[in-house]
Amino acid sequence: MVDPIETEAPDDSGSVTVRRFEYQIHISVQAVLEMLAGGTVIHVTCEHIEDITVARRGDPRCVDGVFWDFQQIKTRDAVEPWTLTDVFKSKPLKSLWRTHGTVAGTGLTYQLTAGLEGHLDPADDALVALSKGQGGDNAACRKRIATYLKVEEDALTDFLPLVRIRPLPRRGDIELRNTRVLAELGQGLTMAVIDALYNELLRRTRDASQGLPVARWTELLVLDSPPQPVLNKRLTAAAIADVRQRLTRPDHVLLEDLSQQLHGPETALVRKLRAGSASKEVIEEAQMLRAHAEGHRFKELAMGAWPGDQAIETDLDQRLLLLARRTGRSHRGRPQPADAIFDELQRMLDASPGTYDRHPLYAQDGVLLMGRACAISDECKFGWGSDRDVS
Repeated sequence: MVDPIETEAPDDSGSVTVRRFEYQIHISVQAVLEMLAGGTVIHVTCEHIEDITVARRGDPRCVDGVFWDFQQIKTRDAVEPWTLTDVFKSKPLKSLWRTHGTVAGTGLTYQLTAGLEGHLDPADDALVALSKGQGGDNAACRKRIATYLKVEEDALTDFLPLVRIRPLPRRGDIELRNTRVLAELGQGLTMAVIDALYNELLRRTRDASQGLPVARWTELLVLDSPPQPVLNKRLTAAAIADVRQRLTRPDHVLLEDLSQQLHGPETALVRKLRAGSASKEVIEEAQMLRAHAEGHRFKELAMGAWPGDQAIETDLDQRLLLLARRTGRSHRGRPQPADAIFDELQRMLDASPGTYDRHPLYAQDGVLLMGRACAISDECKFGWGSDRDVS
């Protein structure tokens, strides 16, 4: 008998839709975790006006009231950095433009966020400007978006300052990141309990996205007499009060470190460093050095000074990889190997940069070469002393 599971489906878009919906649920839970930690989030509304709407208190742009963040979430399978052209293709700006037309003039203080799974292209000036809320100050950005939305540039005067482009963790990272934060909030609880609590948060958020009523949802802030379908889509502090009671730490935690863990697009480099018990300082230095090296490379490419022969770059990368792996082996088995590997690798590159950067690509500069080594680690080609596979 033939099993239909062996027959290729003519349309498998349903599976993709479910994966993307689940990703959006995990992103929504990030804001719920901030509520649990006693952060600035007042409540989270799912699938109303935008994919996610987060209401906050204490934002400097809204001194006496509530600040609203309307978020349009986009995912994709590609691993390359997002460009503005990619953003246009995924259409979050069209949705945010409609939202702006809906809520402008209502008295709300708000932001319009396009959350993108993955990294932004640092060489795309227009996209970088949007990520900082400076899209209105970038002439090329204004022109391209006006053309894309088929409006005059003047029509974007109030819109672009409200727009933010935010990189989000990849699908493979988001659940691990969220559960790690929940574990920090509930220190002393077993991981089995943490996993159970996280699954309960997912269930409640998933129900909210579908407008399903949930018991104990008695609190709704800001809006008077909201319709029941909207009430069902909103997660408030009251909706998760019982989860908070299961956590052993009081509601004063979150903040800069946990917020970065939740929202920053953690790379393979950072995961590998954490697995090697790297200190916060080393993780920050590795990220900075990698960005510095990438900036040098982009600049050389723009000037036409980067060699066209790929073999030259491959030779450098192989030399750095061999050095990094040899250094890693010498420190494997230590309780906290990453810092020692990082410092020794930097010393060796400072002492003999010409041995590795023979042509040179990175000015035979040990700092730039260390940044390139960090980029190679981010490509999952070597780790920082842990026996665990965190790629």
